[in-house]
Amino acid sequence: MLNVATTVTASEPQPLLALNDNERPDPREAYLEWLAMEARLLRIELYGEAWRDRETAPCNTAAQSFHFPHDRTWQDVPPPSTRAELVLATVGALPRLTQ
Repeated sequence: MLNVATTVTASEPQPLLALNDNERPDPREAYLEWLAMEARLLRIELYGEAWRDRETAPCNTAAQSFHFPHDRTWQDVPPPSTRAELVLATVGALPRLTQ
């Protein structure tokens, strides 16, 4: 059987995603897609038409210590997959995946 996830609007529900009964989207893949699109859109905001020339990530910013703390190795901190559902829920993307 096929289930269709929907979003409810003022007019009528709109299908978002078709799933088989035993299938649930992996939030880690949704998170990866979301991160990639966030990065692309942020590059467009920052660099305008030249965004394609700036596809590398900045280094040595204030955020570096989040993934590479001074007192531990990167393997000792929680991996990105542990934040996937929390971030997606926080930005409002997760409800579309689980309905």
